[in-house]
Amino acid sequence: MRIDNNLNSMVASQVQINDMATKIADVANVVGDPQNQEVTQDLIDSIVGQIPEVISYEANAQGIKTQQAVSDVLLNLKA
Repeated sequence: MRIDNNLNSMVASQVQINDMATKIADVANVVGDPQNQEVTQDLIDSIVGQIPEVISYEANAQGIKTQQAVSDVLLNLKA
């Protein structure tokens, strides 16, 4: 596993989260009063869709930390 793969996945997750956040913000911009905002399926999908993206982002970050720890151990063994 390469760090590049993790970074690319993190960037893809970030793009997805930004797109979903934009959809959520659009609803807030259209109707300023929260009581008058209509809950649509698109809004629900945008909110719920962020959950796996955040988990994916965190998993890839942990993968990079693990790869760094393994590299550190291997460098210490070689030295």
